[in-house]
Amino acid sequence: MTARRQLKIPRVLLVYCEGKTEEAYFNILFDFYRPPAFVEVEVYGQKGQHVALINNTIVKRNELCNEMGYTEHEIECWAVCDEDKMPYTYTELLKYADDHDVHLAFSAPQFEMYLLQHFEQSGDTDKNVVFQKLSAHRRKHGSEGDYDDDTKADLAWMNDAIDQKPKIVKTAIINSEIRNHTTKRPFLTVQELVKRIMELSL
Repeated sequence: MTARRQLKIPRVLLVYCEGKTEEAYFNILFDFYRPPAFVEVEVYGQKGQHVALINNTIVKRNELCNEMGYTEHEIECWAVCDEDKMPYTYTELLKYADDHDVHLAFSAPQFEMYLLQHFEQSGDTDKNVVFQKLSAHRRKHGSEGDYDDDTKADLAWMNDAIDQKPKIVKTAIINSEIRNHTTKRPFLTVQELVKRIMELSL
């Protein structure tokens, strides 16, 4: 796992997500932590997995360059994905992203593990356990029913949780870093994008 490079303020912050849950989460964050008005933010969900996701991010960057006259260096790209069914090692995927100037925001094994870090420092990776815990937080913050595969893209409850207690975003970053220090392989790097969003809002 490499440290995030020192970055300049981009003209476009392009975030390509594997799923709708990640897209919903980052749209919530951009509502709370707004970058400067001259930074255009584009967040998209369901744009592929792993290498395909990175490739699709590159295609979108090229389209923006052609349409808007930007250079590649004016567009900061992030690919948000998780480990689920990944045919590569994390190291291989990270190298591929780095070679194409795309930043990787990664969750192992699923993005839900990062959502849980907002509420507790957890090493749980069993999907059923994590979803049960998120269900309790979901109901606590005004949404009926369980957190499951059918409802996971509805993050109105997470919006409420952050609105009530904004510091849980920083808590999630801290908890993710603690968890990473106790594992031999990357658990979460998605917090690097969260830190970047907060950094741009200053």
